[in-house]
Amino acid sequence: MANKNAYYLDFTVEKFLAGKELLKSMPMFFNRIYFCKKYANALWYGESKKHFSNIALLADAEIIEDLREIIRNNFLYIKDWDSINNTKDGDYGFSFIAGNIKFIVMSYDEIENGYIIKSYDAESGECRTTTLETNKKFFLDTSINSNGEFVRTCLFDLEDINGTNSKNFIAEKKVEPTMAIYENKGYIVASTRYFLIFMIIVLAIVWVLYAIMKISTLT
Repeated sequence: MANKNAYYLDFTVEKFLAGKELLKSMPMFFNRIYFCKKYANALWYGESKKHFSNIALLADAEIIEDLREIIRNNFLYIKDWDSINNTKDGDYGFSFIAGNIKFIVMSYDEIENGYIIKSYDAESGECRTTTLETNKKFFLDTSINSNGEFVRTCLFDLEDINGTNSKNFIAEKKVEPTMAIYENKGYIVASTRYFLIFMIIVLAIVWVLYAIMKISTLT
């Protein structure tokens, strides 16, 4: 049986399509995300000679928390792979594993001449803000593939992130509140000791009273 958190470092279109079908089993998730452009041929025609190392997805920043909750509810959530657990500087998306494939969820915000895309590299801890100037009319696309299913793609790939269009920093993990544990063993031992002494005294008094009553009956 495969480890739940194990994932392929390299996979073909067959594994990609299986991953897509898995996402389709979560329609509230699948119908609100866009696949990056490098998967277009695999999505439209079900074929591609390319190999992949992950499946990168883009979604409106306003629904990222909703998508995160869906992943939690489907027991696919990985806390260490979520930007909100690793930085105090906002939400840069998250990654998860399903069907032994790594999925990367990025967010976009629309600006006047394009989009601002936020992404989080769970491996390196890098948070990236990418400013993409593009024709917004064509950036997000919904079409029907050869199987008659809706396909949502965007004109963006992880490979489009570079030093010219992006700002990045290594996420500084949030400081978790620390807790101390109060050991009350000594108190318990002391309480037990006092209780035993009390019981011995009570038994002694009972024995003395019994002896006095016995002597009284004899005289």
